[in-house]
Amino acid sequence: MQALTSSFVSRSLVPTTPRRHRVRPLSVAPMTVCIDQSRKEKVVVIMGSTGTGKSRLSVDLATRFSAEIINSDKMQFYKGLEITTNQITIPEKCGVPHHLLGELPVDGPELTASEFRSLASGSISDMTSRGKLPIIAGGSNSYIHALLVEHFDPETNPFSKPLIPIELRYDLKYMS
Repeated sequence: MQALTSSFVSRSLVPTTPRRHRVRPLSVAPMTVCIDQSRKEKVVVIMGSTGTGKSRLSVDLATRFSAEIINSDKMQFYKGLEITTNQITIPEKCGVPHHLLGELPVDGPELTASEFRSLASGSISDMTSRGKLPIIAGGSNSYIHALLVEHFDPETNPFSKPLIPIELRYDLKYMS
């Protein structure tokens, strides 16, 4: 893991242009996906506020490792909102496959956290079966929460009050 962090921190998080203010660093959480009890798969989650470089970091990691990216930003699921949501451009993707990015019609129903959980889980299974490392990148905490918890209840707001300890679907390891 040390090699992973040192290879991209020195290159990716150093701003290429001067900035007036410093943004908080991204949260990067490598984790193990429990596909079944006998086999565990690795997944990386990149979370952060708008404009902190999540897309850039995810592409940087994906080009260094055999990886694909799953979008977890709830507005970037929709077609036609590329400029409004500051969606990553085709040249910025550097040929890295992106999933759940600009795939849904903007005039269709809103993607729920449960639907995201199902779609993202399917993408993770597909990627790992092909030997790819799934990278989840975005800032929609409710969607990431839905993906991570073992027993997701769409009727519960996980951010409204302290919850009893929850069981996670993943073995989380945080880097700072």
